[in-house]
Amino acid sequence: MPKFIKINAPAKINLSLDVLKKTASGYHKIQTVLQEIPKIKDELKIISTKEIDSTSIVFTPKFKGPKTPIPENDNLAHKALLLIKQTYGKSHRLDKKFAQIIINKNIPISSGLGGASSDAAAVLKGLNKLWNLKISQKKLLALAAKLGMDVPFFIVGGTALATHFGEKIKALKPIKNIKFKISPSSSVSISKTASAYASLDLSLCGKNIAQTKTLLKAIKKSDKESIIASFHNDFETISPQKKGHHLSGAGPSTFSIV
Repeated sequence: MPKFIKINAPAKINLSLDVLKKTASGYHKIQTVLQEIPKIKDELKIISTKEIDSTSIVFTPKFKGPKTPIPENDNLAHKALLLIKQTYGKSHRLDKKFAQIIINKNIPISSGLGGASSDAAAVLKGLNKLWNLKISQKKLLALAAKLGMDVPFFIVGGTALATHFGEKIKALKPIKNIKFKISPSSSVSISKTASAYASLDLSLCGKNIAQTKTLLKAIKKSDKESIIASFHNDFETISPQKKGHHLSGAGPSTFSIV
């Protein structure tokens, strides 16, 4: 059994994002087409240790955004480690296994590029291999949903449609004929996503469902022009972008086409 594993945690962008309604639970039902961006990535090293589960974050020299330390109790990567141990502790005797997670942070915090969620998914996948747990993708997706609505996408990766609260994932045909230019940006507030959803005027949202259907058909046909023409994001109702530029998620990062 290896003593450590290295795994990348790629960023993502939202090619479309429809906010459909707010439920009684306070969550928003959405549908969104997500695209993995492997060239922007956090780099994780997960090491088997003899005692004490820990997580440390190393901000790389190219890191853009606030370098505020993230405490372990608010760190999704660390929560992923604890969730694996709580769920499979008895069946795999994980009470006698410990891990240290070192994250080289390249994806800006609270940027709309999914860095924290991607880190958490990378820990789930990495520990599955490192400790030879043989957890199926279906069960990994269920674990990921317990950590956050964006985490399941990073278990699947590639190009995918996310529905319900974002945790139900359907893989789509990979987009290979488009190059994306990402403009990373970071918000000072770690809880920006929740406040962004609260700022939405829902009467202005969910108006582009037909555009999402067009996007899904275009992806299936690899129709580059129709794909590009179908990009949209309901968060642009509160943060309009110049032509050819779109928010990723709730922002503030944007993307355009090379």
